[in-house]
Amino acid sequence: MKVRPKKKNKHQLRTEETQAKILDAAEVIFSEQGFENTQLGEVAARAGYTRGAIYAHYSDKEDLFLALMQHRVLTQLTALLRVIEAEVQVSKRPEIFKRWISSQANDRNWCTLVLEFKLYTLRRPRSREKLLRMYDMMRSLSGGDFVGKLFGDKLDRTSRAAVERRLAVIGAILGAVVLESRLQPKLFSKVQLQLVLEDLFATLIRA
Repeated sequence: MKVRPKKKNKHQLRTEETQAKILDAAEVIFSEQGFENTQLGEVAARAGYTRGAIYAHYSDKEDLFLALMQHRVLTQLTALLRVIEAEVQVSKRPEIFKRWISSQANDRNWCTLVLEFKLYTLRRPRSREKLLRMYDMMRSLSGGDFVGKLFGDKLDRTSRAAVERRLAVIGAILGAVVLESRLQPKLFSKVQLQLVLEDLFATLIRA
């Protein structure tokens, strides 16, 4: 018997609408000014609310940024998993992921912003713990088995751990390469940047 989802009441709908507007505004301001330079008052003004409205939903700037990060991850990773799982031939799934990784480089502002936040958390243990919990959430989205969905379920534990490490390296390289492309734009056009990432992917990501 199929269980129908509970209908949301007006308060829940209003809360979701407010949070969506705040996150949309936060994405613009964070991307324009960076994490540390962003002021919550600016986010509130762009969203059309007061600072009090921000604090009613998010405890501080870190909390707001992590909520934005979670929203983006949920949206993008859910869509990616849908495409990967729709591909019956497991051998073709890594190519889908490679194209997705390469496409992330197009959003240079966001990649740089995430790198800035990672550096910010290095000297703040509590902030780092929050970010690591975000990573755990990302893993749980795929039932804790993104590697299995990408390469099939026949990998042994050692091979699976090796792939997980290389995936983490690819994520780190993405941020570093995008940063370098902003420092040296003549050296890295968008096309060249994608080619570099695809070469790195071909070298690192294999079962």
